[in-house]
Amino acid sequence: MFCGFSSAKRYQAFFVLAGFFLLPLQTHASALYALGVGLTVDANTTDAIAAATTYYDLSGTTNGRFLPNASTSLGIQINPNQGGSLLLAGANGKTWQGGTDDAQNVNLFWRVYESGTALASRPAFNSYNLLYQNQWNPDGNVNKYWQSTSAPGTVNLLAGLSGSALGTIASPKTYTLEFYGSSFMTYNGGSFTAFDNNGGNNYTTSFQLVPEPSTASLLTLAIVGAMTLRRRRS
Repeated sequence: MFCGFSSAKRYQAFFVLAGFFLLPLQTHASALYALGVGLTVDANTTDAIAAATTYYDLSGTTNGRFLPNASTSLGIQINPNQGGSLLLAGANGKTWQGGTDDAQNVNLFWRVYESGTALASRPAFNSYNLLYQNQWNPDGNVNKYWQSTSAPGTVNLLAGLSGSALGTIASPKTYTLEFYGSSFMTYNGGSFTAFDNNGGNNYTTSFQLVPEPSTASLLTLAIVGAMTLRRRRS
């Protein structure tokens, strides 16, 4: 291994290598350990049902209700051509830090795509910054709480989807909503990023976008309605 080195240089090289391998490894237990999102749903604006906001937990405990996974779905159908919408109302998270670690921020990342889309064809993630609110020290280490809320209508989760195609589909389409979170942390001598991403699988749920009723369907409904009205009059 040390061919070509003098005896003194061999010892010097050995001690350099030994010192390299004996350097202590820097480990960090600090984490982003809770993450939640708020979703505002309005199936369409032509009915009498107002938009409703529900907060869900992705991990940990922030809101008391876990987001349904993609296999069970949110159980909602949205008609964007009739004013239906799916909005990000806000998000919250909790970080824990030990030693000299110090959480600097928390970000939520999200994207929406038609279920079954190949990984390479899925859109890039959008980011949503959570603001620091307060902290507490139950065990001598610092826990921080982060939260942000969106102005109504400002974060449209359906933005970027093909609205023109929705009016021509013959049946509902299922879409996947995907989330993960991160926290940038510093310590004496460096920095690292802590992730909350469901073990690398991210957090996903699903919903359906439905088309407007076709002209033929509307005409059929009109005929049925007229026939019903005529029967009542007779």
